[in-house]
Amino acid sequence: MGRAFEYRKAAKMKRWGQMSKVFPRLGKAITLAAKEGGPDPEMNAKLRHAIQNAKAQNMPKDNIDSAIKRASGKDADTVVEVNYEGKGPHGI
Repeated sequence: MGRAFEYRKAAKMKRWGQMSKVFPRLGKAITLAAKEGGPDPEMNAKLRHAIQNAKAQNMPKDNIDSAIKRASGKDADTVVEVNYEGKGPHGI
């Protein structure tokens, strides 16, 4: 195929590898924000911020919409925020 093809292929694989690490994390943040405050970004500041972060990373609009739909579906689980406290050695 040639050297130019191999360079383009390597660049694409590197970019796709980075996207495969970032997109699921962003999708989960969008889903949690939508479950917490509702699916409307106008009324939910946390969701609006999560969508802005996703757009900054060039996440496709289809992925963003599917994450919101997944959160607002009828079989969606409820989210409860829990804080755990612990004590470690030396008073930490």
